[in-house]
Amino acid sequence: MKKILIIFFIFFFFTASRTEAAISVESVGDTVVSPTQISQAINVTMSGVLNLLATLKVKADNSYITNIADSSLKIPITKLYLNDGANSYQIKNDDVTIFSSIITLATYTKPYTAVVTNVSAIPPGDYNINLQFTLNSTLSNQTIPFTLSFTIPVEQSISTTITPVTITLTPENVFNTSANVSNTTSPQINIKSNKKWKLSMDTSNLGTLIGDYYFQVLSATSHVTEYSTNPVKLEAKQKYTLAKGVGTYSAPITGSYSSDYILLKYYLVNNSGSFLKEGTYNNNIRYILEEDN
Repeated sequence: MKKILIIFFIFFFFTASRTEAAISVESVGDTVVSPTQISQAINVTMSGVLNLLATLKVKADNSYITNIADSSLKIPITKLYLNDGANSYQIKNDDVTIFSSIITLATYTKPYTAVVTNVSAIPPGDYNINLQFTLNSTLSNQTIPFTLSFTIPVEQSISTTITPVTITLTPENVFNTSANVSNTTSPQINIKSNKKWKLSMDTSNLGTLIGDYYFQVLSATSHVTEYSTNPVKLEAKQKYTLAKGVGTYSAPITGSYSSDYILLKYYLVNNSGSFLKEGTYNNNIRYILEEDN
């Protein structure tokens, strides 16, 4: 009986030790976009390697992180790294060891951050690259595919160099029944966008007009592709399209944002047939930058 028990326990220990190594990879949270890099958190979970030396390797199946809607938009993998908080590993088309240690837990999760460095003007959309993760141990090996994805949002902003725009009347033109008085300094509307855009003016809260008010686009930079230099009369509760354009960067992905703008002019024409009443008049307009498809 004793001999049978010994054989049984040896056999049980041998079969219990034949656990297969397993690995899984998943993205965690959303893509984080900063002025010079993009990042995406991932978790790599290893199991079946308790008390064994485990080595984790990764390689890319191709040489670019590609926009899935427009394959011409590519980020080279030379800019892609996996960071574990202490070390940063550049991803290549050959295996790169990113972990090697004895695992002391039945299931061990290793967090990484996939980081794309030295990028600035990235058009919006989903960018993918196929990776292969390989877990090696003294008992078994496993390789799994993983699609690393980055989601780049639309990035748009506007600002103006002159706030508020001032039209100043003088004693000479107050009584001029055909006076045409322009703003003291023309406002420059600065535009930043990583895709096609449209700039509009909203006059929902224009306020009291003491004469006929007009606006006119005087000039624009190279990424402003559609605009008119004809004067337009301002009316309340309207939305006027000032200009349209393309992404305001020197080149997508490899380039940087440029300083693009339109230069506006506002002026007042006395239509009263008499003098203009004294006072301060506030007229409110709102500039709106939005996507243009």
